[in-house]
Amino acid sequence: MAKLVILTEGMTNPSDGKLACAVLRYRTDEVVALIDSTIADGQKTCGDVLNGLGGDIPIYANLDGVEGDTFVIGIAPAGGKLPESWRPVLTEAIRRGMTVLNGLHVFFNDDPELSELAQQSGAEIHDVRCPPDDLTVSENIAKDTPCFRVHTVGEDCNVGKMSAALELDAGLQNAGKVSRFIATGQTGIVVCGKGLPIDRVISDFVAGATERLILEDQDAEFLLVEGQGSLIHPLYSGVTLGLLHGCAPQAMVFCYDANRKFLRHCPDFPIPPLEELIQLYETSASYICPSKVVGICANTSQMTAEEAEREIKTTEDRLQRPVNDPYRYGVQNIVEAIIQAKAQG
Repeated sequence: MAKLVILTEGMTNPSDGKLACAVLRYRTDEVVALIDSTIADGQKTCGDVLNGLGGDIPIYANLDGVEGDTFVIGIAPAGGKLPESWRPVLTEAIRRGMTVLNGLHVFFNDDPELSELAQQSGAEIHDVRCPPDDLTVSENIAKDTPCFRVHTVGEDCNVGKMSAALELDAGLQNAGKVSRFIATGQTGIVVCGKGLPIDRVISDFVAGATERLILEDQDAEFLLVEGQGSLIHPLYSGVTLGLLHGCAPQAMVFCYDANRKFLRHCPDFPIPPLEELIQLYETSASYICPSKVVGICANTSQMTAEEAEREIKTTEDRLQRPVNDPYRYGVQNIVEAIIQAKAQG
């Protein structure tokens, strides 16, 4: 079992520390510490600053006294660059020979100082967002595989598509099904240990890269393919459509943030009605493979319990599909809808 140390310098919060929070949630037993000099006082724990997530895992200012073997970059600053203020703790981790998991858009193996240090210490640097160099265009054959492909899609970026896919995968496994989570982003790859960073793939090869992931795991009964971006997002729609066509889903689960009114990073772009977006996804997917949204995952994290329950009930009545918040109430009703969709062919 790895001993993970996660860097969240100045960004120890659920929004900026998305990768860190996912690792804390899904690899809890492996995390030994967080590093954030801006809040470390020798007393605070992850649970203190992340609404209980991570429990008693301590937060330190640096690596002094921390025993770990893997150093995880748990945050993604604007532009995905490496702030110079992070370099001292990063170089210390490499000098110690720690394995480094880097999800930034800049690659540490291309950094002369960091790569030379790694060679000297024997540390391994994994640039998670670095795609393989043998990707090609799609052959449009994922639709012919025997697995039942379920794709999480959404109204916007950062609404819970990865979390929904992980929770649905676990739910299907608990129901006795052979299911696998297919990671398409750096966070999912760090959580499960495999996948492809679709947002770093050449645009013509996005569908082909996704298809490769399907072919590699087509022996499973169910594949839960992590979604990225949104079909209507001016910044990320390209990767979203490539993913959708590459995995050729037979079913989709739509994800949305119940409090969000405008697209992230686009404050002048109001989010259309959910009905309109669901229709857009179903139409776009069905050109490749007939597909319907069979369930909806609502992110109600900014609501009270009473507000969340009302939101879920109202949305379910309006859209006539099972709705739930994966973290608050689970996904059992959506898992049942997926199993039923497969049975109906």
